[in-house]
Amino acid sequence: MLDVPLPTARDCMTASVLTFAPDQDLFEAIAQLLKHSFAAAPVVDGDERLVGMLTEKDCLRVLSNVAYDEDLEGGKVSDYQSPIRIVCEPGMDIFGVADRFLACNFPLLPVVEGDKLVGVISRRDTLRGVQALRDRLDRAHQKFQEVAGRQADRPRSIEGLQQAAANTSKAQLTNLMRRT
Repeated sequence: MLDVPLPTARDCMTASVLTFAPDQDLFEAIAQLLKHSFAAAPVVDGDERLVGMLTEKDCLRVLSNVAYDEDLEGGKVSDYQSPIRIVCEPGMDIFGVADRFLACNFPLLPVVEGDKLVGVISRRDTLRGVQALRDRLDRAHQKFQEVAGRQADRPRSIEGLQQAAANTSKAQLTNLMRRT
């Protein structure tokens, strides 16, 4: 097998992210999600510890207030945020990240080191990591094929060397023996 390093969550994640505070106004948070075209954002406390995730789906729950209370007040982010059950670590490889996405419905996952948020990774980021891995494998395979082809041209026995010496010029033989 070709020795190709796997992309990690750190390689694919976005480090500077939009975050919300638990006591932030929900409609202010909705405005920020819309402004940045994000489907979700982490909720962090004052120490930048991850405490939840606010998704578009969470924000739609505000409509239940209108239906039941005829009130479009909203509330705080913490009233609507989803609990965090799945996170990624920065060193997790792309297969581990993909597995986490398959286990949840979140459009992005927080990347945490210890209990601190260091970034987020989206499904699209993960697909970019898969594409990068495929490109790396293709390049490594191509390089392997080139090296194997050059080595196949070299004489491997005394008879092969004699045959090469008889059928080639001195310059061609010198070039053949120099290739690695």
